[in-house]
Amino acid sequence: MKKQHLKRTTVLNSQMDPDMKFKVTESYKVARTNLSFSVVKKGCKKIVFTSSLTGEGKSTTSVNVAISLSQQVNVKVLLIDADLRKPKVNRFFNLKSTPGLTNYLGGMNTLEDVVQPTESPNLSVICSGTIVPNPSELLSSEQMAALLARAEKDYDYIIIDTPPINIVIDALPLIKLCDGVVIVVKENSSTHPELRKTVETLERAGAKILGIILNGARMEAKDNYKYRYERYE
Repeated sequence: MKKQHLKRTTVLNSQMDPDMKFKVTESYKVARTNLSFSVVKKGCKKIVFTSSLTGEGKSTTSVNVAISLSQQVNVKVLLIDADLRKPKVNRFFNLKSTPGLTNYLGGMNTLEDVVQPTESPNLSVICSGTIVPNPSELLSSEQMAALLARAEKDYDYIIIDTPPINIVIDALPLIKLCDGVVIVVKENSSTHPELRKTVETLERAGAKILGIILNGARMEAKDNYKYRYERYE
């Protein structure tokens, strides 16, 4: 997947300016298409989203990509918030964070208890759950592997939002269970040394890096027709 330039880092909603909403929607559709071709396999495609540091927009990006994927015909998507230290996914959908992933992995709730529907067609969410002192152990547990194995029977895509890779290594066990990882960077924020460190860490873990999404990129002012034409070239 090639680097994608995203104009905004807000979740798509009806209050957004129509022209801006179109531009953002098309950017995520491009990312969606590239992901579809980057993981060529039958069955569920499991994809991890991460970043180098905090504040680079990985949660916003993973949410919007999940929404975009779910808008396809007959495509079911599960979004999992595996950033168990600073979870955010529930806020985008105005959902309760508990019961969630940690509650399921800890044996306190069933999978049916923690999977929540959203207003987006065919998109379900597992929020983070109760904050725990041992997130790395839970994410590397047999229960987590079993969850993915069970969920992939019911979904076409599983999108997993994970912590920044240069801060904690919680995501590494998940990456080994998934088909690839997407790195989110932010214009005028992310640095080459940090990105290089992220790539090296992922490569040492044997991860398949699907590509990089550039978040918060500027776009020159364009009239609608020219913009629409260029986005479809």
